Amino acid sequence: MELTLDRPRPDAGVPLDLDPHLQPGEPGYFSGEWLEYPYDGGRRFESAYAGTLVRRWNGWAVWSCTRDVAAAVVTDQEMSRRHNRVLLEHSGLAGDKLERYLDQDVPPMRWEGDVIVVDRKALDEEDLRIEPDEHGRYVVMGGHWMWEEVPVDAADTVHGVAERP
Repeated sequence: MELTLDRPRPDAGVPLDLDPHLQPGEPGYFSGEWLEYPYDGGRRFESAYAGTLVRRWNGWAVWSCTRDVAAAVVTDQEMSRRHNRVLLEHSGLAGDKLERYLDQDVPPMRWEGDVIVVDRKALDEEDLRIEPDEHGRYVVMGGHWMWEEVPVDAADTVHGVAERP
């Protein structure tokens, strides 16, 4: 399920009350600073993703999700790459230099069957392969990206429904 709001809700300007007490195994909505923007003195997020907290990594959320939600993360990453490409082109970057910069800043993600492949060659690292667990759930960039729990009403687009797996 995807929910897209035409405009932020009027009460979105209230500072967010993030639940620091979400425990592993509990459902929630997750987003990151790369999806955040200021709004009326508070914070909003372009997207939030439904999932289940697995554990903490340096204080950040590591969470699992369904394939549909994982697909939304991959799609949003590719949309971000297209947007950043235009910005970089307008700043004068072109050719291999643009590609290297873009690949380092927003690594390409793609599907190979049921596996998400994150191309990390520009970082001089091997590709990261994200496979579903025995329940078909994905931990997308957990321990790599700084995810946090967010209130569902603080997101413009919500991917999935938070429920116990």
